Amino acid sequence: MRKKLAVVVAVAVAALPLAACGSAETPGATNSGAAAGQSKEIWYSTKNSTELVHVAMAEGVTNAAKLLGFDGKVVVAEADAAKQNDQLNNLVQNIKPAAIVANPYDSDSISDVMAKANEAKIPIAVIDNKANNAKADVAVLFDSIKSGQMAGEKAVELLTKKYGEPKGAVVNLYGEVVSQVFKERSQGFEAEIKKHPNIELISVLGAPQADKATSALNNVLADAKASNKTIDLVNTPTDTATLGVIESLKTNDLWHKAGSDGHVMIISHDGLGDILKLVKEGYVDIEIAIDVYGVGGIATEILQAYPMQGKPVPTSGTFTPKGQYLNKEVTFTSGDTGATVMLDPIAVDASSADNPLIWGNAGK
Repeated sequence: MRKKLAVVVAVAVAALPLAACGSAETPGATNSGAAAGQSKEIWYSTKNSTELVHVAMAEGVTNAAKLLGFDGKVVVAEADAAKQNDQLNNLVQNIKPAAIVANPYDSDSISDVMAKANEAKIPIAVIDNKANNAKADVAVLFDSIKSGQMAGEKAVELLTKKYGEPKGAVVNLYGEVVSQVFKERSQGFEAEIKKHPNIELISVLGAPQADKATSALNNVLADAKASNKTIDLVNTPTDTATLGVIESLKTNDLWHKAGSDGHVMIISHDGLGDILKLVKEGYVDIEIAIDVYGVGGIATEILQAYPMQGKPVPTSGTFTPKGQYLNKEVTFTSGDTGATVMLDPIAVDASSADNPLIWGNAGK
């Protein structure tokens, strides 16, 4: 779908055997890169190479590694926690890279191999998902509660613009109850909506799968039609579910551009290219985009700036990364596994949907 992302998939697949590869230092790097005797490789462990969002995260790591004068390598767990742990063990025991960035498939089982990385004094960061009962040099995570809050605030703005006050009927298609990210996005959204008593909140399990969203919204719309009620807005926790919402709206003759009679407002999350296109065209109102390039890129830069220089990552203060990300400056805090950075989302409308730093716009 995107030329740049396809290249990263190829790199990831090629890295599966975990063979060590030497490389020359990157010309023009903005940092001194590897010290004498230090490995010139930074490895990233990704969940899979099939979902574009995970491919983009990998690209964030490899681009940052190159920027810093290192060779970025990717290994693919193929949605298998045991395989990911075996691969990480091989990295720690045999490859001995300058640093490791990992997106844990299983937040619990990765703890043992992280302990081994600590013992081997290999700097390690976790991104996207927390690692439980383990110490990382830094965890760089998305602020999912803030994403939900931002979606709720935008929903209130849209309803106020429509009615002159915050009122109407809002459907929240919340995601899987086992997903902490979806829980937090829903929590943040519903907390904002419940501040306004004239907004009716209809909360329905209808994500993340597109077909689940289609079925759930079809049922809500059928009930609304039977009671002569208008559904004003639909919020989903992920773009995949939004694709299902679109199918439902089309089936029910409610697929109209903003400003048209019968338009049902849509707020989505993540930053998929197909949804960004619909935002620009006026069919989807708001996309809450997460800093997919930044989550791995910033983690890599922090590792190089601190533990790879023999310094602990701070738990207060700010950090300004060298690379180009949606987050221009980040703040250090203290989390369960140590130093933590929470990345802010951004709200995207038709005027900003072309932002090249949103991962779904890669290759444009």
